[in-house]
Amino acid sequence: MGIVFLIVATVCCAMFPIFFKIFQQHDIDNHQAIFYNYVVAFILGLIFSFDGTFIVNPLKEKWLGPVAVLGFIFIAGMMLLSRSTRRVGVAISTVCSRASMVIAIILSYHFVAGSSKPQWIPIALVIVGMSLVIWTGRTQKSDQPFSIKDILLPFGVFLCFGFSNGINKIIQDRVVIARPEWTDDMINRELSLVSACIFLSATLFAAILIIHDRRPFKWRNVVGGICFGTANYVCTYTLMLAMKTIDTTILFPIHNLGIVAIGALVGWLCFKEKMRPHQIAGLVLATGAICWLCL
Repeated sequence: MGIVFLIVATVCCAMFPIFFKIFQQHDIDNHQAIFYNYVVAFILGLIFSFDGTFIVNPLKEKWLGPVAVLGFIFIAGMMLLSRSTRRVGVAISTVCSRASMVIAIILSYHFVAGSSKPQWIPIALVIVGMSLVIWTGRTQKSDQPFSIKDILLPFGVFLCFGFSNGINKIIQDRVVIARPEWTDDMINRELSLVSACIFLSATLFAAILIIHDRRPFKWRNVVGGICFGTANYVCTYTLMLAMKTIDTTILFPIHNLGIVAIGALVGWLCFKEKMRPHQIAGLVLATGAICWLCL
């Protein structure tokens, strides 16, 4: 079932930039949609962790502190990605967010017992391949002069996405290790509760943005947030379930390559975006490197 969960998580995560594209087309406020997204994801996490009673009391669990930090990293990564995209473009920002798997793999290797030693050559080839797929070959024109933000924003995206995935894996591993006598269903309920607490923490930080913006309420922002939040919860929860059975050195490259490939496919089918020869070569290179990792 691990590969099924990974596929579901990858498809849901690949939908994120599509949602932002739809938000732009339908004048949906990003900050409000992100806030409602986390509210919906939090509610779904509670629903799927509740079976008459909650499996554990979050206030008494050791993972509560790291989960609160992870919620902050979630919202920080989302905001940095939005700013970085406007500042340096989609290509550079997306490459940084996907290349961040290197941080997650390193953290897992050092803090998760039994993790395989990273295979740096195929991992590097995956990153190169993804960069070729994402790069359009067109230089983005900007009226803004170059500044330190052009470096710090994409680097911040790289750090936030890398640490969020890495910490997520470490928390999932600690939960499983701490419950050796529990059934899979009981562990999955606790992982859903962990996801809910992550989203609750992110919701609180997102609320600060809403209060600061003071923008008028619109129902379309709520609808956008509901759709986004459903995909966000399913992505986070199923990725945790996939982490139970698939090693991170294989999981993260497949996950990130899948996101890039689905994005390219959707762009071609729905937005009439054509893939250039170097993008096709990058997709083939990254796919071959993934096969190398799986051997």
